[in-house]
Amino acid sequence: MGTIFWPKDPLDGNDMTLLTSILRRWCERYQVELTAEESSRKAKELVEWFEFGVKDPVEFEELIDGKHWLVSRI
Repeated sequence: MGTIFWPKDPLDGNDMTLLTSILRRWCERYQVELTAEESSRKAKELVEWFEFGVKDPVEFEELIDGKHWLVSRI
């Protein structure tokens, strides 16, 4: 079995706290349950932006609000 090289740093506790707080605020703003599929898609989006290099909470919120139209309610 070969060695896998993962070029991304792992998320630490502070990162998770930041991302979770942004997701919770987004859920409250749009009245979406934290356990809903829509919330899961936003969480994935947050992690993708984080891995891309976004670290500023205000920028995160602007990015996921700007992409809100991509998330359809089921």
